[in-house]
Amino acid sequence: MTRSNDSPLRRAYEQFTSSAAALAVTAVFLFSVNAAAAANAVAAQNVTPSVTILVPTVTIEVVG
Repeated sequence: MTRSNDSPLRRAYEQFTSSAAALAVTAVFLFSVNAAAAANAVAAQNVTPSVTILVPTVTIEVVG
């Protein structure tokens, strides 16, 4: 948070450090997502896909 009596150098330093922190958090997030995706890729190789088709049947009854 900048104040009106701060020097331009201090404001530039604050912006630099906040930008560096944002980049660091983004990098950590991307690395964690990549690690999770790699773990799921190994687990997905052991999955065998299967399809079941359900066909509806109709019974007609005579009402009388």
